[in-house]
Amino acid sequence: MAARLGNFIIFIFFTIITLGLYPLFFFVSRQQETVELLKAIKEELRK
Repeated sequence: MAARLGNFIIFIFFTIITLGLYPLFFFVSRQQETVELLKAIKEELRK
């Protein structure tokens, strides 16, 4: 029983860390996509 409880606590710990990092990852990847799109638009306007 103690081993199962320990595994559950570890699972909860990793779930909290992952959900905390996901919004940061989403924001950074979205910003990179926006920058790429703006560069493409800038190049099109120069032509």
